[in-house]
Amino acid sequence: MPTWTDKIPADPRGHGLPLLRCPAQTNLEAIVTSVNLIGTETHFWGGHTVPHSPPDCEACERGSSYRWHAYQSCYNPNTQLHFIFECTAYAAAKFAEFRDAHKTLRGCQFVAYRWKRARNGRVIIKCTPTSFNLAALPPAPNLENVMAVIWRLPTPNVWVAGVQRGHPRVHADPNGNGSSTDPREYSTERP
Repeated sequence: MPTWTDKIPADPRGHGLPLLRCPAQTNLEAIVTSVNLIGTETHFWGGHTVPHSPPDCEACERGSSYRWHAYQSCYNPNTQLHFIFECTAYAAAKFAEFRDAHKTLRGCQFVAYRWKRARNGRVIIKCTPTSFNLAALPPAPNLENVMAVIWRLPTPNVWVAGVQRGHPRVHADPNGNGSSTDPREYSTERP
């Protein structure tokens, strides 16, 4: 049963944020809002990027290679878009250098562009400290939870309840406290 209210939430998107990659023909400019990046090995499988999931990884079993991708939350003050930025290990090295020098990625202003403006060209990153007021940046989301929503992966508050049209169908515990040892218990406790 939905909970209706006339109050607009401060953060209406929940755990979901759009995922952006560097475009081919234009620069991507933003400010990192997360303190650090996270990364994992991924496959390009079924027309999109999916996490490598050993030991029973279907993409590996079918001969698909994998590579490491980094993810971090970013904000573009011009468009006011808060998003997740995906990049390869090569591009992420510049963010790691910035993090090591400044002890955080939050406030890292960057420009990303593709070498020779090619669609699959190498992503080049240039990082500088921002002059933007850090207190005005949106709070950083929990990156693992955001990626779980994007990839439809179970978390302590989200679990898979079957497959629909080839994709996992997920359910979420609206309490969101993760206190249940098995989140599927929630579905049996519903009134």
